[in-house]
Amino acid sequence: MWEARATPGRLEDLRDWAIDALAGREGEVYLSRQPGGDLVVVILRLPDAPPADADAVTAAHVDPASTIEGPAAAPLPAPPDGLVAGAPQAWPFHQIHPPR
Repeated sequence: MWEARATPGRLEDLRDWAIDALAGREGEVYLSRQPGGDLVVVILRLPDAPPADADAVTAAHVDPASTIEGPAAAPLPAPPDGLVAGAPQAWPFHQIHPPR
């Protein structure tokens, strides 16, 4: 899962970028309009890998100025300047139910 708060007035631009960033991969893009700032959330369906070592995930460093990737993040490119307010956040999840 990947989420970013849109720069005020740029929600639709961030949404369009997120759809393009999926690049034909299986996933969904969601919008959440919030009083504190609108969010774009991407659920990217990746093949399940064995659960990562918790210490390795905790120690992973993600540079918000570069590509968003690593054991604890979805492989999405960094959004263009001006689309996000703050750094995007990403978390890995393993689907439990229903089984895939």
